[in-house]
Amino acid sequence: MKMIKTKTKKIVFSLIIIIIFIFSIIGYISLSLIGKIKKMEISKNNTDLGINTEENKEEVKNTGITNILFFGLDRRNPDENSRTDCIMIISIDNDKKVVKATSLMRDMYVPIPGKGSNRINAAYAFGGPALAIKTINSNFGLNIEKFVTVDFLGLEKLIDTIGGVTINVTSDEAKVLNMYLKELNRLNNNTVPDVNAGVNTLNGRQAVAYARIRYVGNGDYERTERQREVLNQIFKKLKAQGIIKLTSTISEMLPYVETNLSNKEILSLSLDAAKFDTNNIIQFRIPADGTFKSENIRGMAVLVPNLNENKKRLKEFIYGAQ
Repeated sequence: MKMIKTKTKKIVFSLIIIIIFIFSIIGYISLSLIGKIKKMEISKNNTDLGINTEENKEEVKNTGITNILFFGLDRRNPDENSRTDCIMIISIDNDKKVVKATSLMRDMYVPIPGKGSNRINAAYAFGGPALAIKTINSNFGLNIEKFVTVDFLGLEKLIDTIGGVTINVTSDEAKVLNMYLKELNRLNNNTVPDVNAGVNTLNGRQAVAYARIRYVGNGDYERTERQREVLNQIFKKLKAQGIIKLTSTISEMLPYVETNLSNKEILSLSLDAAKFDTNNIIQFRIPADGTFKSENIRGMAVLVPNLNENKKRLKEFIYGAQ
Protein backbone atom coordinates (compact mmCIF):
# COMPACT_ATOMS: atom_id res chain seq x y z
CA MET A 1 0.00 0.00 0.00
CA LYS A 2 1.30 3.45 -0.88
CA MET A 3 1.33 5.85 2.05
CA ILE A 4 2.51 9.46 1.93
CA LYS A 5 4.49 10.75 4.92
CA THR A 6 5.05 14.44 5.57
CA LYS A 7 8.60 15.65 4.89
CA THR A 8 10.72 18.74 5.73
CA LYS A 9 10.20 21.74 3.43
CA LYS A 10 7.68 19.94 1.22
CA ILE A 11 5.45 18.89 4.10
CA VAL A 12 1.85 18.50 2.95
CA PHE A 13 -0.50 19.67 5.71
CA SER A 14 -4.21 19.03 5.43
CA LEU A 15 -7.12 20.87 7.00
CA ILE A 16 -7.12 18.42 9.88
CA ILE A 17 -3.69 19.57 11.06
CA ILE A 18 -4.97 23.10 11.55
CA ILE A 19 -8.04 21.81 13.39
CA ILE A 20 -5.93 19.50 15.59
CA PHE A 21 -3.59 22.40 16.33
CA ILE A 22 -6.54 24.65 17.17
CA PHE A 23 -8.11 21.96 19.37
CA SER A 24 -4.82 21.48 21.21
CA ILE A 25 -4.64 25.22 21.92
CA ILE A 26 -8.26 25.22 23.11
CA GLY A 27 -7.37 22.61 25.68
CA TYR A 28 -4.81 24.95 27.20
CA ILE A 29 -6.55 28.30 26.78
CA SER A 30 -10.20 28.30 27.67
CA LEU A 31 -13.36 26.22 27.61
CA SER A 32 -15.20 29.38 26.59
CA LEU A 33 -13.73 29.07 23.08
CA ILE A 34 -15.53 25.77 22.60
CA GLY A 35 -18.84 27.60 22.94
CA LYS A 36 -18.12 29.43 19.67
CA ILE A 37 -18.25 26.16 17.71
CA LYS A 38 -21.65 25.43 16.14
CA LYS A 39 -23.26 22.18 17.23
CA MET A 40 -25.42 19.98 15.01
CA GLU A 41 -26.96 16.75 16.21
CA ILE A 42 -27.56 13.87 13.80
CA SER A 43 -29.14 10.46 14.30
CA LYS A 44 -27.13 7.94 16.29
CA ASN A 45 -29.02 5.01 14.77
CA ASN A 46 -26.70 2.58 12.95
CA THR A 47 -29.08 2.24 10.00
CA ASP A 48 -29.31 6.02 9.60
CA LEU A 49 -25.52 6.22 9.74
CA GLY A 50 -25.02 3.41 7.21
CA ILE A 51 -23.21 1.25 9.76
CA ASN A 52 -23.28 -2.51 9.25
CA THR A 53 -22.43 -3.85 12.73
CA GLU A 54 -21.68 -7.35 11.42
CA GLU A 55 -19.27 -6.03 8.79
CA ASN A 56 -17.65 -3.73 11.36
CA LYS A 57 -17.36 -6.12 14.29
CA GLU A 58 -13.55 -6.29 14.10
CA GLU A 59 -13.21 -2.51 13.87
CA VAL A 60 -15.63 -1.97 16.76
CA LYS A 61 -13.31 -4.06 18.95
CA ASN A 62 -10.46 -1.69 18.13
CA THR A 63 -11.48 1.05 20.54
CA GLY A 64 -8.07 2.73 20.42
CA ILE A 65 -8.83 4.26 17.01
CA THR A 66 -11.29 7.13 16.55
CA ASN A 67 -12.44 8.10 13.05
CA ILE A 68 -13.84 11.56 12.36
CA LEU A 69 -15.08 12.88 9.02
CA PHE A 70 -13.91 16.36 8.04
CA PHE A 71 -15.77 18.34 5.39
CA GLY A 72 -14.58 21.57 3.80
CA LEU A 73 -17.41 23.61 2.26
CA ASP A 74 -17.45 26.41 -0.26
CA ARG A 75 -20.81 27.65 1.04
CA ARG A 76 -22.21 30.70 -0.77
CA ASN A 77 -25.54 30.68 1.13
CA PRO A 78 -25.07 29.81 4.83
CA ASP A 79 -28.65 28.50 5.00
CA GLU A 80 -28.09 25.90 2.28
CA ASN A 81 -26.06 22.71 2.11
CA SER A 82 -23.23 22.79 -0.43
CA ARG A 83 -21.17 20.19 -2.22
CA THR A 84 -18.01 19.49 -0.29
CA ASP A 85 -14.72 20.76 -1.71
CA CYS A 86 -12.75 18.64 0.73
CA ILE A 87 -13.59 15.27 2.33
CA MET A 88 -11.18 13.60 4.74
CA ILE A 89 -11.33 10.71 7.18
CA ILE A 90 -9.17 11.49 10.19
CA SER A 91 -8.09 8.41 12.13
CA ILE A 92 -6.71 9.09 15.61
CA ASP A 93 -4.84 6.13 17.08
CA ASN A 94 -4.48 6.87 20.79
CA ASP A 95 -2.55 3.65 21.41
CA LYS A 96 0.18 4.36 18.86
CA LYS A 97 -0.09 8.17 19.10
CA VAL A 98 -0.50 8.40 15.34
CA VAL A 99 -2.86 10.46 13.19
CA LYS A 100 -3.79 9.26 9.70
CA ALA A 101 -5.58 11.39 7.10
CA THR A 102 -7.40 9.82 4.15
CA SER A 103 -8.51 12.15 1.34
CA LEU A 104 -11.63 11.04 -0.53
CA MET A 105 -11.57 12.40 -4.09
CA ARG A 106 -14.65 14.56 -4.58
CA ASP A 107 -15.30 13.27 -8.13
CA MET A 108 -15.53 9.64 -7.02
CA TYR A 109 -18.76 8.14 -8.41
CA VAL A 110 -20.58 6.10 -5.76
CA PRO A 111 -24.10 5.07 -4.71
CA ILE A 112 -25.71 7.70 -2.45
CA PRO A 113 -28.46 6.11 -0.30
CA GLY A 114 -31.87 7.14 -1.62
CA LYS A 115 -30.39 9.37 -4.33
CA GLY A 116 -28.91 6.99 -6.92
CA SER A 117 -25.26 7.22 -7.95
CA ASN A 118 -23.42 10.52 -8.14
CA ARG A 119 -20.17 12.22 -7.23
CA ILE A 120 -19.46 11.57 -3.57
CA ASN A 121 -19.34 15.30 -2.82
CA ALA A 122 -23.03 15.59 -3.78
CA ALA A 123 -24.09 13.63 -0.69
CA TYR A 124 -23.58 16.63 1.60
CA ALA A 125 -25.63 18.87 -0.71
CA PHE A 126 -28.45 16.30 -0.82
CA GLY A 127 -28.66 15.62 2.91
CA GLY A 128 -26.01 17.44 4.92
CA PRO A 129 -23.44 15.66 7.09
CA ALA A 130 -25.87 12.86 8.00
CA LEU A 131 -26.23 11.64 4.40
CA ALA A 132 -22.54 12.23 3.68
CA ILE A 133 -21.58 10.04 6.66
CA LYS A 134 -24.11 7.37 5.64
CA THR A 135 -22.75 7.38 2.08
CA ILE A 136 -19.15 6.93 3.20
CA ASN A 137 -19.95 4.27 5.82
CA SER A 138 -22.14 2.24 3.46
CA ASN A 139 -19.66 2.31 0.57
CA PHE A 140 -16.51 1.60 2.55
CA GLY A 141 -17.77 -0.54 5.42
CA LEU A 142 -16.89 1.97 8.15
CA ASN A 143 -18.54 2.92 11.44
CA ILE A 144 -17.97 6.68 11.59
CA GLU A 145 -20.35 8.67 13.80
CA LYS A 146 -18.62 12.03 14.28
CA PHE A 147 -17.92 14.89 11.88
CA VAL A 148 -16.43 18.37 11.71
CA THR A 149 -17.38 20.81 8.95
CA VAL A 150 -15.39 23.94 8.14
CA ASP A 151 -16.83 26.67 5.91
CA PHE A 152 -14.12 28.06 3.62
CA LEU A 153 -15.47 31.56 4.38
CA GLY A 154 -13.97 31.00 7.81
CA LEU A 155 -10.70 30.12 6.10
CA GLU A 156 -10.85 33.44 4.23
CA LYS A 157 -11.31 35.36 7.47
CA LEU A 158 -8.58 33.34 9.19
CA ILE A 159 -6.09 34.15 6.42
CA ASP A 160 -6.92 37.86 6.64
CA THR A 161 -6.44 37.74 10.41
CA ILE A 162 -2.93 36.26 10.10
CA GLY A 163 -1.90 38.77 7.43
CA GLY A 164 -2.19 36.61 4.32
CA VAL A 165 -0.20 33.66 2.96
CA THR A 166 2.81 33.61 0.62
CA ILE A 167 2.19 31.63 -2.57
CA ASN A 168 4.11 31.39 -5.86
CA VAL A 169 1.42 31.73 -8.54
CA THR A 170 2.09 30.68 -12.15
CA SER A 171 0.76 32.72 -15.08
CA ASP A 172 -1.80 30.02 -15.95
CA GLU A 173 -2.94 29.87 -12.33
CA ALA A 174 -3.22 33.67 -12.15
CA LYS A 175 -5.65 33.74 -15.10
CA VAL A 176 -8.04 31.23 -13.50
CA LEU A 177 -7.55 32.66 -10.00
CA ASN A 178 -8.65 36.10 -11.20
CA MET A 179 -11.69 34.58 -12.91
CA TYR A 180 -12.74 32.97 -9.62
CA LEU A 181 -11.90 36.19 -7.79
CA LYS A 182 -14.29 38.14 -10.01
CA GLU A 183 -17.08 35.72 -9.08
CA LEU A 184 -16.28 35.98 -5.35
CA ASN A 185 -16.18 39.78 -5.57
CA ARG A 186 -19.62 39.80 -7.18
CA LEU A 187 -21.07 37.52 -4.51
CA ASN A 188 -19.61 39.61 -1.70
CA ASN A 189 -20.45 43.02 -3.19
CA ASN A 190 -16.91 44.32 -2.83
CA THR A 191 -13.69 44.14 -4.80
CA VAL A 192 -10.38 42.48 -4.05
CA PRO A 193 -7.63 43.24 -6.63
CA ASP A 194 -6.40 40.76 -9.22
CA VAL A 195 -3.25 38.70 -8.67
CA ASN A 196 -0.18 38.77 -10.93
CA ALA A 197 2.05 35.79 -11.64
CA GLY A 198 4.96 35.34 -9.23
CA VAL A 199 5.39 35.25 -5.47
CA ASN A 200 2.40 36.91 -3.81
CA THR A 201 1.12 37.51 -0.31
CA LEU A 202 -2.48 36.49 -0.93
CA ASN A 203 -5.27 37.83 1.25
CA GLY A 204 -8.10 35.57 2.36
CA ARG A 205 -10.28 35.82 -0.73
CA GLN A 206 -7.34 35.56 -3.13
CA ALA A 207 -6.06 32.47 -1.30
CA VAL A 208 -9.50 30.82 -1.40
CA ALA A 209 -9.72 31.58 -5.14
CA TYR A 210 -6.25 30.03 -5.59
CA ALA A 211 -7.33 26.92 -3.69
CA ARG A 212 -10.34 26.53 -6.00
CA ILE A 213 -8.27 26.41 -9.22
CA ARG A 214 -9.08 23.17 -10.98
CA TYR A 215 -8.57 23.52 -14.71
CA VAL A 216 -4.82 24.11 -14.63
CA GLY A 217 -2.39 21.20 -14.67
CA ASN A 218 -3.55 17.77 -13.55
CA GLY A 219 -7.12 18.66 -12.60
CA ASP A 220 -8.35 17.72 -9.16
CA TYR A 221 -4.99 16.28 -8.12
CA GLU A 222 -3.15 19.60 -8.46
CA ARG A 223 -6.17 21.38 -6.99
CA THR A 224 -5.73 19.28 -3.86
CA GLU A 225 -2.03 20.19 -3.79
CA ARG A 226 -2.89 23.90 -3.97
CA GLN A 227 -5.35 23.56 -1.10
CA ARG A 228 -2.72 21.82 0.99
CA GLU A 229 -0.10 24.48 0.18
CA VAL A 230 -2.46 27.21 1.40
CA LEU A 231 -3.13 25.21 4.57
CA ASN A 232 0.60 24.63 5.04
CA GLN A 233 1.24 28.39 4.93
CA ILE A 234 -1.61 29.04 7.39
CA PHE A 235 -0.21 26.48 9.78
CA LYS A 236 3.26 28.03 9.69
CA LYS A 237 1.84 31.43 10.60
CA LEU A 238 -0.35 30.02 13.36
CA LYS A 239 2.63 28.27 14.93
CA ALA A 240 4.60 31.53 14.90
CA GLN A 241 1.96 33.52 16.81
CA GLY A 242 2.11 34.27 20.52
CA ILE A 243 -0.58 32.82 22.76
CA ILE A 244 -2.62 36.05 23.07
CA LYS A 245 -2.69 36.71 19.32
CA LEU A 246 -3.34 33.03 18.65
CA THR A 247 -6.37 33.05 20.95
CA SER A 248 -7.84 35.99 19.03
CA THR A 249 -7.11 34.35 15.67
CA ILE A 250 -8.72 31.06 16.66
CA SER A 251 -11.74 32.89 18.03
CA GLU A 252 -12.30 34.40 14.57
CA MET A 253 -12.44 30.99 12.88
CA LEU A 254 -14.47 28.91 15.35
CA PRO A 255 -17.92 30.29 14.34
CA TYR A 256 -17.30 28.70 10.92
CA VAL A 257 -16.75 25.25 12.43
CA GLU A 258 -19.72 22.90 12.91
CA THR A 259 -19.67 19.49 14.60
CA ASN A 260 -21.64 16.85 16.47
CA LEU A 261 -18.75 16.35 18.89
CA SER A 262 -19.79 17.24 22.43
CA ASN A 263 -17.85 19.82 24.45
CA LYS A 264 -16.43 16.97 26.50
CA GLU A 265 -15.29 15.14 23.35
CA ILE A 266 -13.72 18.32 21.93
CA LEU A 267 -11.84 18.94 25.16
CA SER A 268 -10.67 15.32 25.28
CA LEU A 269 -9.56 15.52 21.64
CA SER A 270 -7.78 18.81 22.29
CA LEU A 271 -5.78 17.34 25.15
CA ASP A 272 -4.94 14.24 23.10
CA ALA A 273 -3.95 16.38 20.12
CA ALA A 274 -1.32 18.16 22.16
CA LYS A 275 0.50 14.82 22.57
CA PHE A 276 0.73 14.09 18.84
CA ASP A 277 3.52 15.11 16.48
CA THR A 278 1.79 16.72 13.51
CA ASN A 279 5.01 16.33 11.49
CA ASN A 280 4.35 12.58 11.37
CA ILE A 281 0.78 12.55 10.08
CA ILE A 282 0.40 9.74 7.53
CA GLN A 283 -1.72 10.39 4.44
CA PHE A 284 -3.59 8.19 2.00
CA ARG A 285 -5.99 8.74 -0.88
CA ILE A 286 -9.16 6.97 -2.01
CA PRO A 287 -9.56 5.81 -4.70
CA ALA A 288 -6.08 4.34 -4.50
CA ASP A 289 -3.83 4.23 -7.56
CA GLY A 290 -4.87 1.54 -10.04
CA THR A 291 -8.30 1.00 -8.45
CA PHE A 292 -10.50 3.30 -10.55
CA LYS A 293 -11.42 4.34 -14.08
CA SER A 294 -11.96 7.86 -15.39
CA GLU A 295 -15.34 8.03 -17.14
CA ASN A 296 -17.92 10.53 -18.35
CA ILE A 297 -21.37 9.79 -16.94
CA ARG A 298 -24.37 12.02 -17.65
CA GLY A 299 -21.97 14.73 -18.78
CA MET A 300 -19.90 14.50 -15.58
CA ALA A 301 -16.19 13.67 -15.52
CA VAL A 302 -15.98 11.14 -12.69
CA LEU A 303 -13.74 8.52 -11.09
CA VAL A 304 -15.43 5.12 -10.94
CA PRO A 305 -13.75 3.13 -8.15
CA ASN A 306 -13.51 -0.59 -7.54
CA LEU A 307 -15.36 -0.30 -4.23
CA ASN A 308 -14.37 -3.71 -2.87
CA GLU A 309 -10.68 -3.09 -3.48
CA ASN A 310 -10.82 0.43 -2.07
CA LYS A 311 -12.75 -0.73 0.98
CA LYS A 312 -10.05 -3.32 1.62
CA ARG A 313 -7.18 -0.86 1.20
CA LEU A 314 -8.85 1.82 3.31
CA LYS A 315 -9.42 -0.57 6.21
CA GLU A 316 -5.84 -1.82 5.97
CA PHE A 317 -4.61 1.77 6.10
CA ILE A 318 -6.74 2.73 9.10
CA TYR A 319 -6.65 -0.47 11.15
CA GLY A 320 -3.74 -2.45 9.73
CA ALA A 321 -4.06 -6.00 8.37
CA GLN A 322 -6.82 -7.88 10.17
